[in-house]
Amino acid sequence: MICLLSFGWSLQAQETKTAEKKSYLSLQPGIGFPLGNFTSRDLSNEDAGFAVAGFTIDLAYQYAFSDNIGLAVQGFYNKNDVAIRKLRDLTGLPELRLDHWQFLGLVAGPVFIFPISDKVKTDFKVMGGFASANSPDITTDGTVLVPEDWSGCGVFQTGLALRVDLGNQAFFTGGLDYRYLSPTFKVDSGILSEEATQKMSVLKVGVGIGINF
Repeated sequence: MICLLSFGWSLQAQETKTAEKKSYLSLQPGIGFPLGNFTSRDLSNEDAGFAVAGFTIDLAYQYAFSDNIGLAVQGFYNKNDVAIRKLRDLTGLPELRLDHWQFLGLVAGPVFIFPISDKVKTDFKVMGGFASANSPDITTDGTVLVPEDWSGCGVFQTGLALRVDLGNQAFFTGGLDYRYLSPTFKVDSGILSEEATQKMSVLKVGVGIGINF
């Protein structure tokens, strides 16, 4: 009887271990707050981006190798409008128009997991990858002064997130992600053509929901 009970307990423990869910997939919309030169309103600063808070959305996948470490992969899209009223005031051009900055990309890297309880965990991620960034169209009085340009570049990201198990394979997540990229755009006015680098630093505040499997 003792042998049978021990064997049954062993089978149950093995099934529980096999059923352990290690993959987490989530969709995380949020707000991207520009930082540093990217949000500067100083015309004397050649790195000023005049960016304002914008929309960002991420599709994130995470696999846990153990209770404390895993691998994270994150695809993202980020869009920030330009502080056009301030720019018009500074330039004295009331018809000046700039649409937006935007970028999308993919990053991957290790994630360090810190369990708070059986249902609550925190994740710290350090990631790197590639992004494609877009500069704004610059127009005035319906005339295009400088057309938009797309440029590829590397991107660095780090972040801290909270995961809460909701049961039935669902979980809630929320946190902060810091992204930095520095694309170089072609600035072509039709008369002069040169290159300009824009430093983009964004702090994303987002929440989302996902499934674990």
